[in-house]
Amino acid sequence: MHGNDNLQVLLTPFKPFAHGYLEATDTRQQPLCGNSEGWGPLSPHRYGFTPCFLDVWITAVAVGGIIVGAGAVWYLLKKCTPQPVKKNWHFYAKLVG
Repeated sequence: MHGNDNLQVLLTPFKPFAHGYLEATDTRQQPLCGNSEGWGPLSPHRYGFTPCFLDVWITAVAVGGIIVGAGAVWYLLKKCTPQPVKKNWHFYAKLVG
C-alpha cells in the first residue's frame, strides 16, 4: 500500500454492521410493523431482539404508567383532604425549584 492508499482507507466512512436496522421500509411485510426484520422476537441479522418486538414492551410499560398515574391522581384528589399551607416565600420557592 502506498501513502495515499492509507489515507483513502482512513477517509472512507465507517458503516456499522447493523446499519439502518431502525429504519422503516417502504413495503410492509408485517402488519403494524414497518421494520424489515418483522416482529421477531430474535433478529435474523444480528444478536438481539427486533425493534418491533422491543416496541411492544416499551409501549406496555408506558400505558401501565399512564393508568397507574391516573389512579394516583384520582386517589389524591378524591380520597385525601387538603392540608392548610402558608403561602409565603418558602411555598413559592418550592414551586419554582
